[in-house]
Amino acid sequence: MALREEDLKNIPETGIDPENSGKYQGLLEDLQGNILKGHGRDYSVHLFLQWKPEQIHEAKQWIQTFTQTYVKSAKQQANEALRYRQEGISGGIFANFFLSRKGYEALGFEPFQIPKDQPFTMGMKNEQIRDFLGDPEVEEWEEGFKNEIHALILIADDNLINLLQTVNQITPKLRQVAVILHREDGFILRNKAGQVIEHFGFVDGVSQPLFIKRDIVKAQTNDCNFSQWDPRASLDIILVKDPNGKTEDSYGSYLVYRKLEQNVKAFREDQQQLAQTLKIDNDLAGALVVGRFADGTPVTKSDIPTYAATPTNNFNYDADVAATKCPFHAHIRKTNPRGDTGRVESSPGFDEALAVEKNHRIARRAISYGEKDPTQAPETGSGLLFLCFQSNIENQFNFMQARWANPDRFVKVGVGPDPVIGQPEGTQKWPKKWGESETQEYSFKLWVNMKGGEYLFAPSLRFLNHLV
Repeated sequence: MALREEDLKNIPETGIDPENSGKYQGLLEDLQGNILKGHGRDYSVHLFLQWKPEQIHEAKQWIQTFTQTYVKSAKQQANEALRYRQEGISGGIFANFFLSRKGYEALGFEPFQIPKDQPFTMGMKNEQIRDFLGDPEVEEWEEGFKNEIHALILIADDNLINLLQTVNQITPKLRQVAVILHREDGFILRNKAGQVIEHFGFVDGVSQPLFIKRDIVKAQTNDCNFSQWDPRASLDIILVKDPNGKTEDSYGSYLVYRKLEQNVKAFREDQQQLAQTLKIDNDLAGALVVGRFADGTPVTKSDIPTYAATPTNNFNYDADVAATKCPFHAHIRKTNPRGDTGRVESSPGFDEALAVEKNHRIARRAISYGEKDPTQAPETGSGLLFLCFQSNIENQFNFMQARWANPDRFVKVGVGPDPVIGQPEGTQKWPKKWGESETQEYSFKLWVNMKGGEYLFAPSLRFLNHLV
């Protein structure tokens, strides 16, 4: 029986259990892995492609063979994860395959066969899109991203040597049907405690929408049964029907890919300057910028790091309505306001506003690139390969960037843009607790520079397996 609309809007209380998937069996078998849950590998290679117009039939054959050999379903991903937990056996190579609108067209698909999300059809290079997001001119992007991108393949493994050998085995035949426009090599960056971090040194990926039973049960245990924040999410915020699907349960997801270069040296210098200006500890200064300490402790819950093995995500701003603990402009408060929009005068009501906020969430699957030593402070050449999945780019990633992160008036007038991903540069107003007055301001430089990217779609496996 095909999934119904309510099955997508109302996720089971404990999430989807891939080991006993029931009515979700068909969905999990046809959906690419890495969407509902990250693939978990430590290393990955991203290849951006442009199909050769005289080799389209051969390109379709290559896609079909690549998919059958390397691309894993959500069900297969879950089975391999279970085997790893029980027997310690790695699932080995993992792969995804994504297409842009231009990629669909280059392969000969008609408009009615191409996913319809508006930013996806316009492309990230579109002038209206760039203006909306505050992105730099395409001429300023890295060379590989300036070209017309047709597809992206993601190949990952825990064994770096095996990954690189696999990429080397794949590329000769790939080059016969496509031009490899650009390549990115990513890796998981960890601190001394083994936590996954980004180049500024902060624990990453703590707050994610959860869909899978194992993740939900683990989070419930760690976070007091979601007494202050429930991270569970319905499938309709991440999945859409594949227009070329072969079954009623053929779904895909839109991928936003952005290469974000981080100026670590400038961030650390500004962090120290902020600490001196506000007469506070350096760690706290960073926490006021990000919203969490480097170890993941939310600044709204503590003035010092707690060094918990698993940082809590069970918090909201009910006890910090005036933002005297976590500033309104802090990165995690800007990008996940946890009910702040329900406290403003024009709000339709807290519960309704919170529900709307949650519909803007994205499933992040980022990985670092560049410098592998987290103690170093590079100015260029290192950063984040930012990937996120959603069902509606305009309502999710684009909304979050353009309506929340960039403006100086969200959630209140004059608080300033998100200091981490906000575009362009701006000035924050600090709460009275941290500043000498309620209007003390602090200007920041751009620590994160967007170097290029694209909107793509993750098609269903049965579609990819039957291209020819």
